[in-house]
Amino acid sequence: MGAGHSLFHDVIGQQHATRLLAAAIDKGRTSHAYLFHGPDGSGRMEAALAFAAALACERHGCGECASCRKAGRGTHPDISVVAPVGAFITVDQVREINSSVYLRPSESRSRVFIIADAGAFNSESANAFLKTLEEPPEYAYFLLLAAGRDRVLPTILSRCQTVRFGPVPPADIERVLREEEGMSETMAQTFARISGGDLALARRLCGDEDLVGRRRTYIDMGRRLARGEGEARAMVDDLMEAAAAAGETAGAEGEAPPEGFEGKGGRQLKQDAHRRARAARTAEVETALDTLSAWFRDMLVVASGAPEAVINRDYELELEREAHESRADAYRQAVGAVNATRAKLGYNIDLELALMAMFHRLQEVL
Repeated sequence: MGAGHSLFHDVIGQQHATRLLAAAIDKGRTSHAYLFHGPDGSGRMEAALAFAAALACERHGCGECASCRKAGRGTHPDISVVAPVGAFITVDQVREINSSVYLRPSESRSRVFIIADAGAFNSESANAFLKTLEEPPEYAYFLLLAAGRDRVLPTILSRCQTVRFGPVPPADIERVLREEEGMSETMAQTFARISGGDLALARRLCGDEDLVGRRRTYIDMGRRLARGEGEARAMVDDLMEAAAAAGETAGAEGEAPPEGFEGKGGRQLKQDAHRRARAARTAEVETALDTLSAWFRDMLVVASGAPEAVINRDYELELEREAHESRADAYRQAVGAVNATRAKLGYNIDLELALMAMFHRLQEVL
């Protein structure tokens, strides 16, 4: 294997993608535009940073020279990361790229632009970017990242070589959590399973006590529902309160508009804050529903005689005590009710009404 492979040590569980990229480096057959697509936490950005380091390095990614060290620290002047401003990649950002791409590299053999969310191009900014993407200078490379191919405008997608990143396998996540985060075998298995292949989420579960506490709260909701306890209105209120808190935190992030300023810039900042808050509220509800679905699924697999398939390994004793074979169909219907509500979150629905209907349905089937 060539030197390029050593730079991908931080990319976990993506052997197909890293082999493809390393082979391109080793054989000198790199494209000038790539789309790295895959779910959150799959290592897209880590791979992009490593690939950019190899493209910039005179020795194709030795990992030891000044160029590689700067790339590893995020201080390389020839490697730029472009993130959306609010919800979009703006025309002004594209104009900056289009201008700077024709400046020759200052310290290396390449200039590399990493677009952190290629799904954030709108039609105006995409049109301004297309000519540069299609005909860049020989020393320029574009690495575009997205959660999926379907998130990217076809005009941009058609100009990129695509590299797929899948969910990180649970065994790989478990190993990382044990070796790097110092988690016990039980908790490493638990977080590996509930993260759904998102290594970043699994790492957060190891250190974010607030996130872990919310997980306990949502599991407790599931336990009370399964016992025929709890009141739907109170559970909806608790969940909406958690979602509102997440939205408030996300909305406060980023640059705040000057007090009393109502110009175009101020309105844009407020709109961006509103989008962040709405996305965070929805994400918190998704977290809650994913947790509830996993809980009722665990009750179903235990009731069906397959305890080895439990996701919430740290609750195995409680599950064995509380899941009953005679109620397997009820648990199955509960999973269906939660998943049906989860599927609606991408639409313009009244969130509170949808949750109230779900909790009433859960009380009915359980």
